[in-house]
Amino acid sequence: MRRFFPIALFFLLVPLYQGCQNTVNTVENQDKTMKPEFMVNKRVVTDGILDNRLEIVSVDQQTLPAGLLKVQVTVRSKRVGFWSWLFKGDEPYKIGYRFTWLNKSGMEVDTATNTWIEKDIVPGDTAFMSGLAPSENCRDFLLKLRQLD
Repeated sequence: MRRFFPIALFFLLVPLYQGCQNTVNTVENQDKTMKPEFMVNKRVVTDGILDNRLEIVSVDQQTLPAGLLKVQVTVRSKRVGFWSWLFKGDEPYKIGYRFTWLNKSGMEVDTATNTWIEKDIVPGDTAFMSGLAPSENCRDFLLKLRQLD
């Protein structure tokens, strides 16, 4: 019986340890040549569950040659670990996002693309959400996120 207990404990703890690992491994260029234009941002959280699942890593902007503002928000899924895997598995979950563009006076600019865009987020993965201003008069934006599942 004394020999059985350590072996059983080992086989119980190995899956637990492996379940606590991130589910997505990534590889990237170590010597980065990009020079992103980081944007100082303000966040308002109204959905605590989504806030516990998704972390905003950075908000980057670029002014294109035509004068349009392009924004890219990088997010990372925080839904990793044994308990998430036990209850939800490695299934991706759905979020919706949309950009609302504001003109120089802070007024909303109506656009045909002001609809919710669905995105699947894999546990532990990094995702990008991009938006392009509809005109060169748009200098500010709001990004809205919501959980769909």
